[in-house]
Amino acid sequence: MVLLIPGRPNGTPHSHPVGNVSFQLIGSCLMDMARKGVVSEEKVDAFNIPVYAMSPRELEAAVEGNGHFSLEKMETLPHVSTHGTVSVTQLVVSHLRAALEGHITQQFGEEIVDELFELYLKKLEEQPSILATGTAIIFLVVLKRKAN
Repeated sequence: MVLLIPGRPNGTPHSHPVGNVSFQLIGSCLMDMARKGVVSEEKVDAFNIPVYAMSPRELEAAVEGNGHFSLEKMETLPHVSTHGTVSVTQLVVSHLRAALEGHITQQFGEEIVDELFELYLKKLEEQPSILATGTAIIFLVVLKRKAN
């Protein structure tokens, strides 16, 4: 089985991966919208995204602890540059929207999606260092099922 798994480097706190930093900023945007009365604060409080970015050591321990697979290969994939075809902030917004739009629509309705991601883009453009503070890696993992 071949998997691509977003993660974080060994020794990096869970709060530091770019995904978590991005989710925190989405939460900030939703709270701004709640203060303006666009969405209810109760719905924002009830909106959770259960994501955990593993470190390589944690991934190895999880596979070993499962007992049904052996870890045949694990590599960290290199970061791919966009070479100026699109801004990094726009790329992050597009990826996050693709990942979260369904969840956001289900919780808040589709009428807030454009406004939410416009606000998110604005905040990223005002503070591009937000993305620089986060770390992220993508693992390429090859697992082999153990014979029982």
